[in-house]
Amino acid sequence: MGVYADYDITNQFYQSLGFKEFEVMNELWGEDNPCQIYVMYLG
Repeated sequence: MGVYADYDITNQFYQSLGFKEFEVMNELWGEDNPCQIYVMYLG
């Protein structure tokens, strides 16, 4: 969050649906383009 406005909007959308940030891997694609993994409990 806080690097690209479009990504922030996308993250906020998923969070509004109940998704939670599970992991952020900065080393995969670089500090400015982190790999973000969101999860949501379905049961």
